[in-house]
Order: sequence, then C-alpha cells, then structure tokens
Amino acid sequence: MPDLLSAALFERDGMVLMAHRKPGHPPFGAQWILPMTLVAEHETAEEALRRHARDTFGIEVGEEQFADTVYVEDPSDAHRYVANIFRTPLGSAPMRFDADGDYDDARWLAAAELEQVSMPPPLRDPVVRILRGETPVPRTDWEPQADEKPEAALPLAERPEPEAPAPDNRAGWDAISAAYQEQRFGEMYGERLMWSFASSEDDLHVLDDVRGKRVIVLGCGGGQDCVALARMGAIAVGIDPSAAQIGYARQYASAHATENASFVEGTAEDLTRFDDGSFDLAVSSHALNYVERIEHALAEAHRVLRGGGVLAFAVTHPMSVLASDAPPYVVEHAYWDETVDWSWEFEGAPPARFRQRFPTLSRWFEMLTDAGFAVERIAEPREDDRRPPPGSKTPWDAARARLVPNTIIFKARKR
Repeated sequence: MPDLLSAALFERDGMVLMAHRKPGHPPFGAQWILPMTLVAEHETAEEALRRHARDTFGIEVGEEQFADTVYVEDPSDAHRYVANIFRTPLGSAPMRFDADGDYDDARWLAAAELEQVSMPPPLRDPVVRILRGETPVPRTDWEPQADEKPEAALPLAERPEPEAPAPDNRAGWDAISAAYQEQRFGEMYGERLMWSFASSEDDLHVLDDVRGKRVIVLGCGGGQDCVALARMGAIAVGIDPSAAQIGYARQYASAHATENASFVEGTAEDLTRFDDGSFDLAVSSHALNYVERIEHALAEAHRVLRGGGVLAFAVTHPMSVLASDAPPYVVEHAYWDETVDWSWEFEGAPPARFRQRFPTLSRWFEMLTDAGFAVERIAEPREDDRRPPPGSKTPWDAARARLVPNTIIFKARKR
C-alpha cells in the first residue's frame, strides 16, 4: 500500500514555493518538491498540511482548496506515494523557514524555472499547468490498483463509512472541571508542584533552581502548578484549552494572592503567541497524554525555550495503562496500542469522553530527540508507600502500585 502525502501549493506573483529535500531524507531526497509531508494515522490530509506549514514555515493556513491527486514513485527506493495537492493561501503572517527540518533550501520559482530543477515529473507537471492556468492532467509513473489507493484518495462514493468522531477533550474538561477540582485536585495540591497525585517536586527533585526563571506550564488545568512554581520564585504562564479550567485557574491564583502566575486559553500544539526563546523552562504534569499531536507540542516547546532550556513533564506510564484496575491484575491492552478512548465520571457532572495517547518509552525518546531535545533524566517513582493528601477522592490502590508505576517523568534539555 502506498503512503499518503499532503502537498502545499503556495502561490505568489505567478510563482510557486518549492523546497529542496535534504539528501537522504525520503521521500524524494535531494530533489525539489512542493512542501509536503506524510499524513499520519488519525490525521486528515488537511490537518497534515497545516501541521507541516506550521512546523516548516511558522505559518497558520486554512481554507485549503484541493487541486489534484498524483500517484508517484520515489526512484531512490521504488516506494510509492499518493500525493494530494492543495492550493494553500499564505495569509499575512511572515514565513519563517526552519533549516533544521527536512529541507535545506526554499525558493519561489516560476513555471519556466520548474523545468530546470531536479523534480519528480509527476509532481512537476500539475504544478506547471496550474501556474499557467491550465487544467491539470492526471499523470502517474505506475498504475495504481484499487487496493493501492488510500481511503483519502478514493472518490467519496467509494470511501467506507467514517468512524465515530473522536472525543472532544476540550469539551470533556469543560464539562467536568468543577467536579474534578472539587473532588480530585482543587485546594489539595496548590502548596507543592505535583508530578502525580502522590509525588511532588519536593520528593523527586526533577527541576533545577527556578528562582527568577520564566516558566510555561503546558496544560495548566486549574493553575495549581503555576501557583506552586510562582511560590518557588518563578514567573509562570499557564496555557490550557479548557475555558472552564482557565477560569478556575485565574480564581485560584487570585485567591492565593499570586502575582507571578498568569493564564491564557490555548493548546500546547500552538504556542505562536509566544516568541522564540522566551522561556527558561517548560513544565507539564499529566497533560500531554491528552494532546492529539504530541510531536507538535514538543516542537513548540523547543521553539519557545531558550538555548539550554529544560522541558520537564510527567505523563501516565504506558505500563500503567496495560494493567487492570482490580485484582487479579492482568494485562488488558497491548503495549503498542497507543490511543485509548474512555469516559470519566464524577458525582454531580455528566460523563465526559476523552481520547489519550500513551506512546511507548522508546517512542517518547524518539519524539523528544526529533524535536531537538537531549534527554537528561527519566524517573519512574515507586509510590506504593505514598498516598494522596487528606480529603482527596482519588482512588489509590497500593497493591497495584507495587506492580506497575503510575507515572513517568522526563527531563530534557534543548540542544
């Protein structure tokens, strides 16, 4: 089965933006191509396009217009691809080329110039025709069979019925925020920076001295971590997609007379409101599992950190996801099944559906290094001898905690 690509056709003054793929970087290494990226699992072609535009050129795009589908084979390894080409508006924001990515050059080229560069012909021809105002003529270097066409490249009538929509994590947190803060977190954790319901920074000593440091908290929830960091001497900014959580966080910080903790509504995948190198430290506690595109969040954290800045985060340990909640403790899921949909119920709140990602340990390491971080520490605290604070309604099973860790913590430094 060929892989699916999304290609961006950026146009300006009769020219198109072309990027030169670095040698040894498939697909189409050492050739000029439209900016394009592989479409990841659980990602639409349009979402992949927007991700690539943001990561490579630092711009947000939308309102893409489908232009053509091209079937093309990479001559270097004979791997086959289906490339969906989208005419993509540029918008008014300036472009920022990331030379550390898959390309070593990017240029605006006219139709005549495209004939002079090394470029796969099946990709060149539709671009030239579009620039000349002609209707693209389908071209392929191989004849795809019916079972070789990815679903996104099939005519609508031939596509299978879509799956049920993914849970909306933002809506889920808005629904349960009040009950969650009252029953699980709220006033019980603001004194210390918590890496889990039972382990704090005082217990694990993950961070360096934070006094005077600018810190961004990814997925700040009710703001307790920001307040704790401010009490440690940091200047903390929290970001969270849930308006209800941000509302609670602002009230919480105000009630605790914390001046050096502020909050914005947004996602960890899009930190464009913050400048490059504007933070010394990025912290996240049990929030990145809820992020749909974790790779984007790590790349954005890398961008907003200064050189040598630290990213420290806690997530649910993937081994904890495998084990049943009640004895006899057995493996209920495959270690490699990364995505889990589930419901969370609290007294006094409607059930809320969530989708979480639980990458393997090796996958976390790969994502961090790919984003430009050097991993300095991995902590897997044993917590069977610890308990949540008095008043917390968090279920705690010491017998289960003796078998599998609940939390894994990564400390990584920007290279």
